[in-house]
Amino acid sequence: MKSPFFPAAIFAGACICLTSCEPKPGENGGSGVPAAAAPPSGWKISVLPAAWRLTGFQEDKDLSGIAAWDAGHCLICTDEGRTIQPGTMDRNAGTITAGAPISLLPALGGKKEADAEGVAVSKQDSCYYVTGSHGVGKKKGDFQDSRCQVTRIPVDRATGEPMAEGVKNASLIGWVRSNSVLGKYAGQPLQTNGFNIEGLTMKGGKLWFGVRGPNENGDAFVIETDPQSLFSGNPEAALHRLKVGATQGIREIAALNNGFLILTGNACAEASKEIPKSLAPPHDQTFRFFFWNPAGNPSLTFVGDLPSPSAKAEGMLVLEDAAGHIDVLVIFDGASGGGPKVYRLSKS
Repeated sequence: MKSPFFPAAIFAGACICLTSCEPKPGENGGSGVPAAAAPPSGWKISVLPAAWRLTGFQEDKDLSGIAAWDAGHCLICTDEGRTIQPGTMDRNAGTITAGAPISLLPALGGKKEADAEGVAVSKQDSCYYVTGSHGVGKKKGDFQDSRCQVTRIPVDRATGEPMAEGVKNASLIGWVRSNSVLGKYAGQPLQTNGFNIEGLTMKGGKLWFGVRGPNENGDAFVIETDPQSLFSGNPEAALHRLKVGATQGIREIAALNNGFLILTGNACAEASKEIPKSLAPPHDQTFRFFFWNPAGNPSLTFVGDLPSPSAKAEGMLVLEDAAGHIDVLVIFDGASGGGPKVYRLSKS
């Protein structure tokens, strides 16, 4: 059934963001969407009172992605280190307790990081998929093959637990480099609008990668590919452009019954010692929800700004996708224990 609660309006941006992600002056802040935090008329985004806690996770201030196998089992990634951790989830109590780490890079030695940014679950394939950023290091702009991995982690269907045995890796970086749109951004730092993946979900048997950078002419990008071709070493992929407005990049993407929930934030990263402040925006301050239905007309709808973020919004888990509302758990990079909050998107 088609979800009735997303309006038919689309907010289009037309500002160019090729090197610095700075908006053009005098044009709605250059964003292409309303500068005010209030959602469009008739919409309400609220923080639900239930408090959630994530405990036992390594690098718990760097949590970056989450997906759930069922109501009691999930997998959470961090953009630091080389491992990922399963979680035991109690939705009534609002708790997720970490399990033993699983290596994302079993075939790669050394101390290189996986830079894991997104997690997706596939009941069809009996596994989780985890993506690295496929970008260069933010501090030094150095390339590491370990960041350019998509990992397949098998799940025991009887228990819902991910298994360390049988972990496999593939990569999208070859496809990105050869793509006529994205290729010129590959290997460039996020501070200068370089290519970087930050979101991942599964829908219709396909993997959908949310691209943080680049932002080109107010557009962000989603890469759609099927896992079979990806893990064959010859990905067959499609590139989708979403007019989210200048400066905005996709920080997370989650599948819904009738499309996708998109979370955006700064497309570019903050400055570092090697990347001067003049080329990079300040830390993220605004995060925005969009609804995207690739088959819809219009396909993209601005829903509203995320209220009261704990830090940098990075991971989303849809808890309920009902006819009149969506409840989504958001975790934040930079907040202790992920700073989890549950948001309700609903018609007022």
